[in-house]
Amino acid sequence: MEIGVKKMMRACLSLVAAGGLVASMAACGNPSASDELTLTFWGGDIDKTVMNDRLALAAKKYPDIKVKAQYIAKDYDTKIQTMFSGGTAPDILEMAENINAYSSRGQLENLTPHFKKAGVDPAQRFGEANAKAYSYKGNLYGAPDRSAPGVVYYNKDMFDAAGLKYPSADWSWQDFHNAAVKLTKRSGDKTDVWGYCEGDWWAWYMTWMYQNGGGVVDSAGKPIANDPANVEALTFYHDLMWKDKVAPTPQQITDTGADPLFAKGKLAMEVTGFWNIAALKDAKFNWGIAPMWHGKKKAVPMFSNALAVSSKSKHKEEAIKLVLFLSSKEGQRPIAQHALDVPANVEAAKDDSFVKASWNKNDLDLTVFSKSIDMVYAPPLVPQWNQITQAFTDGMAQTWNGKQSVKDGLDKVQKTLQGALG
Repeated sequence: MEIGVKKMMRACLSLVAAGGLVASMAACGNPSASDELTLTFWGGDIDKTVMNDRLALAAKKYPDIKVKAQYIAKDYDTKIQTMFSGGTAPDILEMAENINAYSSRGQLENLTPHFKKAGVDPAQRFGEANAKAYSYKGNLYGAPDRSAPGVVYYNKDMFDAAGLKYPSADWSWQDFHNAAVKLTKRSGDKTDVWGYCEGDWWAWYMTWMYQNGGGVVDSAGKPIANDPANVEALTFYHDLMWKDKVAPTPQQITDTGADPLFAKGKLAMEVTGFWNIAALKDAKFNWGIAPMWHGKKKAVPMFSNALAVSSKSKHKEEAIKLVLFLSSKEGQRPIAQHALDVPANVEAAKDDSFVKASWNKNDLDLTVFSKSIDMVYAPPLVPQWNQITQAFTDGMAQTWNGKQSVKDGLDKVQKTLQGALG
């Protein structure tokens, strides 16, 4: 989509509404490709619709800035790196956990001085942990764009039948454990309903580590995978499957996962992201969402992405303006209105356009997301992030399968990370 020529915008906006991103780009033409900004993003049809709306709002504020939004459906990182190598890098690009693999190579613009010049404090706009997650060596390289804290999805009917109070941020690990045990239902050797289920994705197991006062690296950036706090935390997590049997083992959920189990009424609780709201629109049972419980500390995972600016951009000033706008309350409102996700902008997440959205047919307390922002932890999104997650996947595989202790698994992870991080 192109933005910037007022005379064209009226025609273009009607085409956007009728035909979406691809149609609008083709119909609106390309008056001066050399003056266009390119913005790359991923997702699906809803992402295209939301980006259309946001860029239309940006056009009203900056009518002289033209933007070509380029949707990349597959192999996003590979294609972006090819663009950088070929000297055709986008001006603005959507990023996620591997953002600092780019920033460490000098491919991304340091946004800190630009936000400061604009009088915007990233910690206030996005929350401290979210801003920290997209920073490297004290500098911000991505403006958080969509950021949904993990929340507890729970089956109200099951809780009511068991006479249990609904989950809350006041719950301790013991409170959670007691509820999971009581909610698990068996018929002989067969489990009909699990009390809880997650998996081996970093956002799940690292959360237990951080809640127990552990983590992945220390303040100096050195790995602490086999720290006693982590061993204790993941032993608790592991026991849910193998000792307490309130959560399915990997073998028992080979063909599904927590979200489908919950949707089928086979699961009482899970911690997952905003996306599950749409997946549950046809659920035949009553369900709700709540803030996550706590351990020794409060720690909640954040499912997010960000908008970064290429350091090679020939339109850097315009790109910065656009990122500042797209990360503002106004620029993020379509994210909420279309139920795409939780806006990363704290004000937008608290705004009525989100918390009182017309699409909220289940009367969910959507303030749960904004209330969870202060509990979010920042994972170490260092340039070696992919190596970190792979080290945990490889080192802990036999642990999750019940063939290795948590300590032995974390020792393997620690050894690998010492080689990767020093």
